[in-house]
Amino acid sequence: MKTFRLIDLKIVRQDETDKQIEEFPLIDGLIINKEDGENHWMIEGLVSKKYRYFFEYLLQEDREVKVYVTITKKSNLPALLLAKVKNITILGEHVSVLLDGKMISSKLRQGSEKVLEGLMKEGFTGDKLLEAFKQHI
Repeated sequence: MKTFRLIDLKIVRQDETDKQIEEFPLIDGLIINKEDGENHWMIEGLVSKKYRYFFEYLLQEDREVKVYVTITKKSNLPALLLAKVKNITILGEHVSVLLDGKMISSKLRQGSEKVLEGLMKEGFTGDKLLEAFKQHI
């Protein structure tokens, strides 16, 4: 296993709020590549206690969410994982959140970007672009 410093943590919301991505300012964090051949990663983030209920909801729902993480340094591109909250530990004014996930291949992501670029070149915009993209993916 290899351990890296977690720099940034964002989660794609699946509720009815206007905010589509929730960013969690990290007090500290790490991310571990399990090196299991399946691209599994463990994420631990130490965040403010005010985010406790958001993570408790995800834990109760036992649902995978899209998680964007920046590893090692701020200038790195975020990596995308599908992850579930596995544990929450309250530590005074902070909350330690443990997530278990699988990194989505950069090749798959690059392929999606090419599909999107192609649809945009075809003239799709707005809601029609979104629908065409969903059909292709």
